[in-house]
Amino acid sequence: MDPQFNFFDSDNFDEQVDSSQSQKARKGKMNDSFAIYSIPEKKIPARFFEDEQQQQNYQIIQEGQPFGRYMIQGELGRGGMGVVYKATDTQLKRTVALKVILKGNQNDIKRFIRESSAMAQLEHNNIVKLHEFGVTPQPFFTMEYIEGFTLADLIKEKKIKPLFLLDLMIKVCDALAHAHKHKILHRDIKPSNIMITNQGEPKVMDFGLAKISGASEKNLSKTGDVLGTILYMAPEQINGKATERSDIYSIGATMYESLTYRNVFQGDSYHNIFFQILQNDPIPLRQLNPNISPYIEAVCLKCIAKKQEKRYQSFKQLTRELKNLKSHKPIIAKTYSTIDVFKSFIGKHKIIFSLVTFFVVALSIVSFSLFIAWEQANKNRNLATQATLEMEKEKNKTSNALKKVMKAVNYSVRKYQVLQKDEVFASFFSEIIEDLEKYEKNQDWSFIKGFIAGQSGDSQSSIKYYSLQIKNNPNNDLAYNNRGSLYKNLKQYEKALADYNKAIAIDPDNFVAYKNRGILYQDLKQYEKALADYNKAIDIDPNNFEAYNNRGLLYKHLKQYEKALADYNKTIVIDPNNSFAYNNRGALYKDLKQYEKALADHNKAIALEPNNFKAYNNRGALYKDLKQYEKALADYNKTIAIDPNNSKAYNNRGALYKYLKQHEKALADYNKTIAIDPNNGFAYNNRGALYLYLKKYQKAIVDFNKTISISSNMWQPHHGLYLCYKALNQNKKAAYHKQQAEKLKK
Repeated sequence: MDPQFNFFDSDNFDEQVDSSQSQKARKGKMNDSFAIYSIPEKKIPARFFEDEQQQQNYQIIQEGQPFGRYMIQGELGRGGMGVVYKATDTQLKRTVALKVILKGNQNDIKRFIRESSAMAQLEHNNIVKLHEFGVTPQPFFTMEYIEGFTLADLIKEKKIKPLFLLDLMIKVCDALAHAHKHKILHRDIKPSNIMITNQGEPKVMDFGLAKISGASEKNLSKTGDVLGTILYMAPEQINGKATERSDIYSIGATMYESLTYRNVFQGDSYHNIFFQILQNDPIPLRQLNPNISPYIEAVCLKCIAKKQEKRYQSFKQLTRELKNLKSHKPIIAKTYSTIDVFKSFIGKHKIIFSLVTFFVVALSIVSFSLFIAWEQANKNRNLATQATLEMEKEKNKTSNALKKVMKAVNYSVRKYQVLQKDEVFASFFSEIIEDLEKYEKNQDWSFIKGFIAGQSGDSQSSIKYYSLQIKNNPNNDLAYNNRGSLYKNLKQYEKALADYNKAIAIDPDNFVAYKNRGILYQDLKQYEKALADYNKAIDIDPNNFEAYNNRGLLYKHLKQYEKALADYNKTIVIDPNNSFAYNNRGALYKDLKQYEKALADHNKAIALEPNNFKAYNNRGALYKDLKQYEKALADYNKTIAIDPNNSKAYNNRGALYKYLKQHEKALADYNKTIAIDPNNGFAYNNRGALYLYLKKYQKAIVDFNKTISISSNMWQPHHGLYLCYKALNQNKKAAYHKQQAEKLKK
């Protein structure tokens, strides 16, 4: 009999609207990756090198338990043979990431040592640093603990700016060039192995599959063995013949996914993907996203060329190529064309093209005028002074014209929020801003530069420019508002609040600042203040659909469902083509068990935006409640097809498979959920419940404890532990967790 247990669907994909020009920062996560010291095999105790096939099993460490000189703070993640913990070094008084082996045979230990040998040779700012290696009480190593998130996290959120990615890849490629210089191949480069600190610095991690030139791999891998992650592997790596250019292919595959939010090749089986990697050509990036620069597309496609000789020769060459691309210098992959720059801009921005045309004409006029003046000066040196005066006169004319152009642009950016979110508009002006300053060095373009930097993903530079604008113009409420949003995304909440307060003090009718401050208060769980700000934003601008939507989300969270419904209805009245409003209202109707209305809203959301994966996921959860399991499965599959790194969809599909008694598929989906989002307490709870049903009690206990460490207020994992310990006749523990479950359930 199936134990009485709740499986969680992550079906509430509500969407909050923030008017800031930058994207929300991801909650920091640690990846199960590491770096260790080199240590000779002879220093490993013989007991770790018993029969090659004999597997060693070691103790699972609990939170609050000491491990040598380290005190365990909690689990960060786990892999095939080990667990990574957040720990405190009690001697050096610092936080570290500690990895221990839980099980492994001789080959596992040797791989452990091989990684240490690789990491010991590498000293680079963009490679994770190691601290200590040891074998007592069981094999372990420590590395620097990084607060941040992985590139995979950003891909999952679909919030990667091309210029941010370019800066990131320059540093990552430089780090891998350093590794290759020391004859070390990584062999497992992928987004989840690129950590990004909260300051925006990338860190290459996980040299677990690294190959050291000249080192023997006997017994560790046979000739032709496939080592790496399939989706990022080069054709020759599939054949077990990885080279330096295989790592370049993996970087190209990582860039491809970062720009298109899908893998180079997709398939329903490993064999299918293997075949595509070996035989098929990738879909050009611009076919998937026409806004991608043709030059960064060319660099990416050169990296993932099937033939090694067509790729870049080395990471040193690739790093130089990326730097040239950033500086608009000639690149190997593609010859620059002026037409390429203008085609995309003109096609998408016909309204503002007149402004740009005016600027180009003005710039051409001054260039011609300066040339004529220079010719005149050469012909008659006696008129040099007069020529200089003429040049200055022409320069002043152009400067005045440019002031008018930039005044119009400044007004447009401030007046129309859509331009503050337009990446193409920002990238175009990022190319000409230096030329503008040549003709008017004293003019303050800092607001425009702040907008450009923010759109490019460079939050720190954007903050700097807005700060300069505020210094020169202390009453610029828009600059305070935009800087506040940047601080909020960087989780510097006090600074964000101060800036929103200042924006409102300068302009008490700035409804955008009220709305953004409301979002900040809601994130900080100061719900009364959030509600007051949403109300104020609506009072100032009764047609502000974003404020109605956000207030609806708040009312739903507060279980004031009638008010939430009224706000969603108002959002749709103001903006009848708003896909996310229909999706949010559909999720609310589902909670209210008004299933027909919920289905109609999710259908409408999908009709308005066919790639709205959140609506597919929510509709799948609705179909599951309606016992229309085939339709639910189809919607979850569609969600994953659109967004392959959607942890909620995998979790939901896993719960559906569990209900349909397809346990292997359910387990695979829960594993995938946890791999994507190691802090998903629902997924651990669901997997624990599945293990409980399968009577794998020890595995269930581990997962339930992990759930509690993530979400201490959930009663379900305690109920699961009660059932596990009851089945194991550990009555004292069973009674304790039964009591905890009942206490929390109240």
